[in-house]
Amino acid sequence: NNTDTAMGRNRSGSSTTMASIQSTTAASQASSMGIGGGSGNINSSDLALYDIPLLTSPSQASTDFEQLLHNLQSISVDPKSVRKAACCAALIETVQERRQNQNQQQQVVVVSPNELFLATLAALTSLQGTLEQQVKHTTDTENNNNSSNEVETTALPLLEILRQILPYVAHPSNNHGALLLHQFGTVSRMLRMFVALGYAYTASSSSTTGTNNKNSTSAVAGGTSGANALLRQILKTTTMLLLITPSSTNTTTTQEAEKEMAKLLHATIIRMFHDVRPKVRKAAFGCAMDVVIVASSSNSSSSSSSPVVQQRKVIADFLWEYCHAVITQYKSSSSGSKKKNDSSSNSKNLIHILRLLSTSLPYADDVRIRVRFGDDCLALMGGGEGSGSGSNKGEVSMEVIRETLITLLSCLERGEEDSDDGLLLSSMEQEVDTTKDTDKEDEEISKFAARALAFLLQHRPNAANSSFSSAGDVNVVYGRCLMGCVERMLVRATSSDEDGTLASKLLAMKLLPNVLTSILHLCDEAAEGEDGGAANSAEMCGSEFNQFVSRVMPIVTSYFNNATSNNNLQRVAIEAISNCIDIIRQALKIQYRNAWGNILPGGYATFTSTLALNLLEMRGAGNEANNGNSELEGKLQSWLKELVVSLLRLRDDVEKDGTARTAVEYATSTVMRGMGLELFLSLVDFTDDHVDIGDKKKKSLNTESGGGLWWLLPLMKQSASADASALASSSSITTRSHLSFFQGRVLNLARRCDAASADGHRTAAEASIQKQRVVEVWSLLYYFCLHPIDMKENFAAVAKTVVKALSDHSRYPKLVPVICGSLKSLAVGVTGRAEANPSAEATEDLEVLSNVSIKILPSLFKLVETLNESQKTNTADDMDTDDKSSSKEKQAIRQQNMQLVEIVTDTIGQLAQICPREFLQNLFKKVVQRLLVATTENGDNAGDKASKDAQAVRMCSLLGLGQALVASGSL
Repeated sequence: NNTDTAMGRNRSGSSTTMASIQSTTAASQASSMGIGGGSGNINSSDLALYDIPLLTSPSQASTDFEQLLHNLQSISVDPKSVRKAACCAALIETVQERRQNQNQQQQVVVVSPNELFLATLAALTSLQGTLEQQVKHTTDTENNNNSSNEVETTALPLLEILRQILPYVAHPSNNHGALLLHQFGTVSRMLRMFVALGYAYTASSSSTTGTNNKNSTSAVAGGTSGANALLRQILKTTTMLLLITPSSTNTTTTQEAEKEMAKLLHATIIRMFHDVRPKVRKAAFGCAMDVVIVASSSNSSSSSSSPVVQQRKVIADFLWEYCHAVITQYKSSSSGSKKKNDSSSNSKNLIHILRLLSTSLPYADDVRIRVRFGDDCLALMGGGEGSGSGSNKGEVSMEVIRETLITLLSCLERGEEDSDDGLLLSSMEQEVDTTKDTDKEDEEISKFAARALAFLLQHRPNAANSSFSSAGDVNVVYGRCLMGCVERMLVRATSSDEDGTLASKLLAMKLLPNVLTSILHLCDEAAEGEDGGAANSAEMCGSEFNQFVSRVMPIVTSYFNNATSNNNLQRVAIEAISNCIDIIRQALKIQYRNAWGNILPGGYATFTSTLALNLLEMRGAGNEANNGNSELEGKLQSWLKELVVSLLRLRDDVEKDGTARTAVEYATSTVMRGMGLELFLSLVDFTDDHVDIGDKKKKSLNTESGGGLWWLLPLMKQSASADASALASSSSITTRSHLSFFQGRVLNLARRCDAASADGHRTAAEASIQKQRVVEVWSLLYYFCLHPIDMKENFAAVAKTVVKALSDHSRYPKLVPVICGSLKSLAVGVTGRAEANPSAEATEDLEVLSNVSIKILPSLFKLVETLNESQKTNTADDMDTDDKSSSKEKQAIRQQNMQLVEIVTDTIGQLAQICPREFLQNLFKKVVQRLLVATTENGDNAGDKASKDAQAVRMCSLLGLGQALVASGSL
């Protein structure tokens, strides 16, 4: 036994027992392939019992023990509580009789923990002898029934009582647990004998399965269930005994105690790791998890120097050493010439241990434990694929590799000693103060991640065996391992070893293109499967590709800013992203079609949006002085145009494939929301007939035939209006825009469509399509009104265009709600920013909007009057015609005008809140004067029905305007 045998820790007195555990590995039980594993959660009541020897004061321990006795004797509807209460009452009566026999006066009513412990131990020992005699008569049905009843009514309650009183026997106030240390060997032997009885029950029940007697059949069922329950209860009691027993101050006694603990651990928990019954195996895994978690949490507590805590660490080390011994034995058996049955048994044992490690390693209290098992996983991956021939052998090998990858992933996860903030850039990249030990551990796990990454890139599981092409779960875990390695190397939290941190990050970014290629290629391999699960496998692998891009790429692009990163880091990061562009574009190939619905809106769109955000940040306020980024901005612009245009071309190629076309359009919509419409429109030029990329040219717009990129307009309209409330209240850089861009680029496209609609050579259907495009282009105004940053320079010019467009409402009635909604959104956003953050820019924007509203409000007033006049004309025309179809059309127009009047009036009320007060007072005064004149005229024309109706419409219009001004609250 080397000094580093105990997983990187050399604890005194442990090496002898480590050897005994390793030597017994060959005798492990052969088991089935059923999955069993413990969770990472400990029952709250169990955790309270584990903490009693550490945290509870003597007075509190006494009070808690009295409460425990009360609870044990309480009876509920549960039959288990009835049995437990009966056993507890019998034990207390036994203690009291013993006192009387020893002539002790009954000064206290409540028994002590030591007295109840000894009575329970004596009862269990006596019961054990009785059960042994009954098990010897394996053919006696009556004895089998009696044994099952004894286990259920007596053994299980007594073991549970023993489990709950053990923490009070081991409490420091109880002579530092001297009685428990003295009786530990007796308790250990008793528990081991009960385990033998549990397995004997199973064997005796199996031997009677050939009889046809109904009583024998019921006895078999009862004996099997009783044995399972007995073994699970023994596991719980053993775990409590191991975790609360303190270590002795005598070195010789400590070594003997550790030997006894090793025997108990191996005969109970470790033995049942490989039990053929899934429930028993799962219970054993759960107990092992309790040991690991409690040992880890105790190590970080204030009582880490307590003898109980030190003993818990030793028990945890026993488990780690056994797991390592199983892995070592499997490697030696697969490399040597072993019998087929032995090899199969070793494989099953290894799978059980790997499943245990995958759940327990993140809770290990020393990072070197994870590194050690991580190296074991790499060794298994390097030598485990080709250990034999035959279909059965290949299946076992594949399962071993899958479980090995899952365990390797657990080694890379951030454990209990790491930060709880997760692998997020914002939390992991910040400077934190760490101890030297933490720095060393972090450096060690980062170095291991580098070794693991290099190994995984060279040993792809599906490349070693053709059967792996259909194992989607293996590919998924392989991709997660690659991602875990890269993240571990990129987000090291240490601050003392700057050179080591820099080297780790540089290596990760240099290998980034290779990793991205490997993860993307998993989607292709999953799609090659011939079974029906190929599409599902491709989707799972696509999700891993998306996760990798969304978690790693923001970290890499954060090094673009040389103000916060090393120049070497910036250079390597730019090179890595440049090399990843072509790899990301490979996702557009037809071989990944089964995964397009996942990877295009996911990884492809996320990668594009991440680059776009960096470009927008460089162009934003505060970065004007950083002229050194001009070259990088040019590269980002070129990369983004290449990515966006490639995606748009794919849509043309798959236009007749509905599923693929939907995936591309959804990805395009996601890219729009991720980068903002202004940047997207700057990359996609509608006005040019051709888009140049390198030496290639492809037609992008065909206004004559209606093809080209016009399919983008509905997507842009949806993107502009999606999550309107969230965007309006957000200060996201993607919502900031320039009104000059809308005035110069977007409206130019609307004018072209308007001119095309008036072309006499077009059919009515073509003209209607062009008019619809005009409205769709104008609908983008809402986005440019969310957070314009050039209000002072360009809002007045845009306002003139808006007023002119409203005057053409007869040709484009759908423009009225579009423009009014945009103006209302602009007013709400500008007012909200001025109130929330009264900066000079926000105040100036509010002043500009207030001044320009003087020109907009009169036009809106006039629009209301015009719409009402049109409604009056349609009413008069209806009275002069009997055509039902014409009447329905005019009725629809009237309803439309009424809705438009309501929309315009609402916009007037919003703008009235920010316009100059003097102008608003004069406007309201004119409205009231006109209303009085209309009232007077209506009274003079009482006999003329047509004139009366006209005045009534006018009065309604004026009342609506007055109501809007009053509702603004600004008068």
